[in-house]
Amino acid sequence: MEKVPFSESKLMILTRHLNEKEFKTIGLWVKSPCHNGSKNVVKLYEIIKKYRKTDKPVDNLIVMKAMGMLPRSAKPKDISPKHKADLRVTMHSLAILIEDFIIWKKMREDEIGSKRLLMDALIERQTYTLVAPIMNKARKVHGASPFRDSKYWEDDYSLNEMDFYMEVLLKNRDAANKIKDVLDSLHQSCLSKLLYYYCVVVNSRIVVKVSEDYPFMEAVKQYVKDNSNINCPAVRVYYMLLEVLEYQREEDYYHLKSYLFEYLTIFDAHKIRHLLGFMSNFCNRMVRNGNNKFIQEKFEIYELGLKHECWTAGVYFSQHQFVHTIQTALSLNKMEWVKDFMAKYQDKLSPVSRDYISNYCQGLYAFHNKDYEIVRTHLNQNFTVPPEDFTYHLGLKILCIKTYYDEGNLTFDNMNMRCIENHIENIKQYATVNNNKKMSETVRQQYSNFANFFKRILNRKKKIIDAYEKSPTQAKLQALQNDLTQLKPLIERRWLEEKVRELMAALE
Repeated sequence: MEKVPFSESKLMILTRHLNEKEFKTIGLWVKSPCHNGSKNVVKLYEIIKKYRKTDKPVDNLIVMKAMGMLPRSAKPKDISPKHKADLRVTMHSLAILIEDFIIWKKMREDEIGSKRLLMDALIERQTYTLVAPIMNKARKVHGASPFRDSKYWEDDYSLNEMDFYMEVLLKNRDAANKIKDVLDSLHQSCLSKLLYYYCVVVNSRIVVKVSEDYPFMEAVKQYVKDNSNINCPAVRVYYMLLEVLEYQREEDYYHLKSYLFEYLTIFDAHKIRHLLGFMSNFCNRMVRNGNNKFIQEKFEIYELGLKHECWTAGVYFSQHQFVHTIQTALSLNKMEWVKDFMAKYQDKLSPVSRDYISNYCQGLYAFHNKDYEIVRTHLNQNFTVPPEDFTYHLGLKILCIKTYYDEGNLTFDNMNMRCIENHIENIKQYATVNNNKKMSETVRQQYSNFANFFKRILNRKKKIIDAYEKSPTQAKLQALQNDLTQLKPLIERRWLEEKVRELMAALE
């Protein structure tokens, strides 16, 4: 029995995250004697090329047969330890080639960084005269960049530092002036990077309730606050974002939004994704605390991310972002928008999760459209392949509960038969610390709060349906509604509010 199936090996994980052009270029590397001298590696590349676009499962036996290591009639029992060892070596060699390609590609994309490495190498060889032309080219590339984020200032510092080194090496008198440029760019780079990571720290505290102390953070914040003349947008944006995350004030959010949207084009897609991600997390917290106007804010953030093409995770569209975008748009009843979004972006999801995520989102869309039969079809398909991500595992449970409850076929006798209470208990059990140590306390609370509060709604629903039970009074339902207003954090708040209003209307 294979410890790690071929399809889940490091090699195949790397391969799945290459686009067609990259995979084709690696083929040139594999077939070049400069990079590879193994015929087996070439064979393995061709096999992966053949199976890469199919859904057909590939295991070690299939690969060994295709490579000629075993005859076509071979069975799993014919695989010897030597066969396994030979295949591991070949897989490792191809994986290393792919890693080398990724490093090379990354260096080629970083023009300033690669030119700086070249200049360092030339200085080591004391070929000083060749450095100046390279520096001139690097300065032109740097000056033409539309970005002015942390990376820009890091590159600026790198080039200024090289200028300073050359002045010292050539014993020029301008070295003293050059050091000022080095320090100025280092100052901007360090401030923006420090503030960014302090944002990460504060956001982590909100999510997982850690209490690490960073005393220098207060000094940096005070410095930026006292020096309002700092006109570096990267520094200002991260400082304002830090204020939003620390104090959770609406006015800070809108201040940041106004400033960031004005200067958004100075950031690359990677940084825009991080910034919008921080802002959408803030919006999520506001919504879960009962401030529904931030649903529209979140939608605007997601649309902006689509415009700047920043919601990709490597080669593919982020599956989490895909679901969050659809859930937010459905909350605003943007049905046509959701249809267009799914048609445009679902093929950009990773092949590993595409079917499951598309199916789940189709279920969400059908539920919003009150097509409960279609929802059940999608739910039955998804439950045959349980997802690894706890968010979607619980999301399916909640969609089941909402579907069974909203179908309108509930009676006192069939409530338990429809498995609603089982799903409630499953959510409560799944969200415990012992069952899911990876789940943050905040996330744990919002799911537990949903399960516990919906159980109260269900109990009151039973009493209204049961002719032998005394129905709850309007006063008790009003108290339930008041408790819901105070309950934080909570997911599906708007749906729960709607269910409470339905109970109240049933007694009128």
